[in-house]
Amino acid sequence: MKYAIFSIALLSIIVTACGDRKNACLIRVGDACISRQAFQERMERFAEESMITSEDQLDAMKPVFVDNIIEEELILQYAQKGFITVSDEEVEISMKGFLEGIDKGDLDRLLTEESRNINDMREFIRKRALIKRTIERAVHKDISVTAEQVRQYYEAHEEEFMHEPTVELHHVFVTNKYEAKEALRRLRAGLSLEEAVREFGDEQDKEGSGFMGVFAKGDLPKEVEDVVFSIPERRYSNIIQTQRGYHIFFVAKRTQGGKLSLIEASDQIREKLVEESFEKKYAIWIEDLKKEFPVEVNWDGVKEVSISG
Repeated sequence: MKYAIFSIALLSIIVTACGDRKNACLIRVGDACISRQAFQERMERFAEESMITSEDQLDAMKPVFVDNIIEEELILQYAQKGFITVSDEEVEISMKGFLEGIDKGDLDRLLTEESRNINDMREFIRKRALIKRTIERAVHKDISVTAEQVRQYYEAHEEEFMHEPTVELHHVFVTNKYEAKEALRRLRAGLSLEEAVREFGDEQDKEGSGFMGVFAKGDLPKEVEDVVFSIPERRYSNIIQTQRGYHIFFVAKRTQGGKLSLIEASDQIREKLVEESFEKKYAIWIEDLKKEFPVEVNWDGVKEVSISG
């Protein structure tokens, strides 16, 4: 949901008093001030983590970046006013989950590369959890979708629930025609697909299982599609020659095309309607917060800030 947009920017929250040019306010939200220096540090970190090196690209993203900072600060001030908190115990549990599977060397390298310490990480996790909790309490908790709304959406958007037939496809790919014939003979005699891939497959495929993916009609070249959609489940195709070499296909599973029933589509519809309702309610909430905590942006100052200093 919406709280995910704050994850990168949160890593460098710094709210300071206004003063000299470095500390002059670029963004004011309520009583809080994001200084020029703080804004630049946050933007540099965002650029680093997003691997953005172009000043032009970053300039184009500044309005979105500023909006994210404003929304983030509005939510934090709302949380403070409403006494919404995250306990130290919750933070420690999240920290433990975050650190699981990271050895000391990797952690030290991560902290060094990002110029952070454990307390930075702990504060990041706390603020991320606080924003998530605040949004859920203020916006998400009262959203509900009725069975009748689901039915109405289904009947009004029937085309969304039409789907093509699919096949779960595996193969053995061989570059030599005679080896392909031997592989097919052995497969039909009981050799497993994985063993056939290891024994006969192309060098690039020998470590694989032969799994290609799940494909709908229209996803595959016609000469392949005509074959794989005509053979029954759990059967091997004849040898199919393509520009690359020789394939033996195996259809592990197939689904019939058609229209999803209301029951089959209901979870998908409910999720979509909840998301749409959330986005509308969230936008209204943020606009109301801007009235409660007035926002000012020094756009000329924002335009002057660059990642090169």
